[in-house]
Amino acid sequence: MADARSSHLGASGTSSSRVPEGSILATLGDMRKWLVFLLVLAALAAASVSPPSAPAAVGVDDEVGLFDPSTGRWHLRYPDGRLSSFYFGVPGDSPLLGDWDCDGFDTVALYRRSSGLVYLRNSNQFGVGDRQFFFGIPGDVPVAGDWDGDGCDTLGIYRDGRFFLNNQLDTSFADINFYFGDVGDRPIAGDFNGDGKDSVGVHRGTDSSVYIVEDLSDLSRDGGIAMTDGVFWSSGFEAQVVSGDWNQNGDDTLGVFKPLPTSFVLVNDNNNLEGDEFYLFGDIRWLAVAGNIGEHPPLPDVTLLTVASGLDRPLFATAPAGDDRLFVVEQRGRIKVVENGVVQAALFLDLSTSVSGGGEQGLFGMAFHPNYRNNGVFYVHYTNRDGDTRVVEYRRPGDVGLSGPDITTTVLAVDQPASNHNGGMIQFGPDGRLYVGLGDGGGGGDTFGNGQNPFTPLGAVVALDVDGTRPDHVWSIGLRNPWRFDWDGELIYIGDVGQNDFEEVSIGSRLAPRRNFGWNVQEGFACYPIGSSGCDTSDLIQPVVAYPNPAQGCSVAGGFVYRGRQIDGLDGTYLYSDLCGRFLRGFFYNGADIADSREWNVPIESSVASFGEDGHGELYVLTFDGKLSKIVAAG
Repeated sequence: MADARSSHLGASGTSSSRVPEGSILATLGDMRKWLVFLLVLAALAAASVSPPSAPAAVGVDDEVGLFDPSTGRWHLRYPDGRLSSFYFGVPGDSPLLGDWDCDGFDTVALYRRSSGLVYLRNSNQFGVGDRQFFFGIPGDVPVAGDWDGDGCDTLGIYRDGRFFLNNQLDTSFADINFYFGDVGDRPIAGDFNGDGKDSVGVHRGTDSSVYIVEDLSDLSRDGGIAMTDGVFWSSGFEAQVVSGDWNQNGDDTLGVFKPLPTSFVLVNDNNNLEGDEFYLFGDIRWLAVAGNIGEHPPLPDVTLLTVASGLDRPLFATAPAGDDRLFVVEQRGRIKVVENGVVQAALFLDLSTSVSGGGEQGLFGMAFHPNYRNNGVFYVHYTNRDGDTRVVEYRRPGDVGLSGPDITTTVLAVDQPASNHNGGMIQFGPDGRLYVGLGDGGGGGDTFGNGQNPFTPLGAVVALDVDGTRPDHVWSIGLRNPWRFDWDGELIYIGDVGQNDFEEVSIGSRLAPRRNFGWNVQEGFACYPIGSSGCDTSDLIQPVVAYPNPAQGCSVAGGFVYRGRQIDGLDGTYLYSDLCGRFLRGFFYNGADIADSREWNVPIESSVASFGEDGHGELYVLTFDGKLSKIVAAG
């Protein structure tokens, strides 16, 4: 006997909470007789029809996902690491994944526990249910699986230590019901022995254990007691347990969604307590699901929506996390506030008398301290009246008013030997440091020899510890003019403006031992000067994108990795453009290579200066005709 504490885990006896024998719905006796009669007729009619055969989902591991029960929003993780987020459901629904149309891939469903109503979708995207029906009674807990091995998933419910499983997607009586588990347990399902049929298990939070049944074929159809075939540790009371075939070996094994930190830990052997795969994402309040959702769909259609106009050479836009305003940086030294699509009359900051604002000089960038809401600290990056680089910290406690902040300190001062190649980006990285991008000092072809010099901040990304005592340092070298970069987790995406032949985007890791991006040993993928050969590239980070200048553009405008919530299917995609090319391109990087890419046909009528990101992760394009345009889902 696996567990003497529960009357439903292999022990003899009856349920501590009785339910109507064999019935999944609370019905009247006469209604039940008619339903039975109709079901018999349906069974006779279907007897001569072979069940559909689902195509195997070859080469794709099962994956995990999360459902936010407070908003009805799904977040599904695809095998290449991308997330797809969309709305389907209402607050309070319970999520399910299953192969409802027998095509070999799992799609979303909802169980409304207040009524027992089921909503199924045959695609993983925003929409309404393709099919709906009642199954169970209010308060039941749903579970999905292929109980009969026909390649199609159907539903079951768990009610106080008793399972009711159905082989049809309709309102009908359970094909089998049996006792297993106890009140308060959470049901799971999976093919735990690789026989092509799903069975069930329960997660008992009180002892952090999972109890599974491998085979249901020997159970009586009505009121049997299933025996425990395995007991496994589940890593804590608050953990949620899922199951899936994580390594394509035909057997489902366990996974745990843990609260601290919010992450999935998946095992390929249920006796493995360490975990074989780990994914950090989600929120402790969200509900975990798992299934075979196939490959990520193509990148979605997007377009541009003009948010504001009449700006004076806008170069950047940003906002503190969660703030609904946008702060637009203008080249000539002003920072304006856009709120609800209206450019506010009061300036947030006016540095027009301190900034040299012509050519490749001016006010380039702005970064709010991660704790800006409490400390009122922000940073600006510009060239002063002498054309030299300054990164200055300002303080505005409580963000009270829009005038008169006091300069607290200049955190970086660099003399510039020429007027061009000043870089421009500043952004806080994942380690809390402020990162600053600087060009190679100007001229052409790395006139001053700074590209490969590790002892100068020119031609580099510099890391500044503005809060602590860690030494400031040159974090990376080999950059010609890193106009824009973006930290996304531990990865930095850098758009580096080329010399005459190639524009490039490179990706580096904060944890990598090599942080040399190649200039002026290389331009793009080619040795520099162009036409030479035999350059040593063994210690250089190669670009992930290099496009020809002037055939496709003249100056790359690096953008951001999209982490907003308004464009389904775009999560994790890096977007970029070009001053002359006026295109909108994007790609998804899977950690080793570009897994997907696209160019969108969007209306960009003027030279592209830069991108912006608001306090909610939505992205914007800034153009020299004074427009601020939001990237939105098309249609």
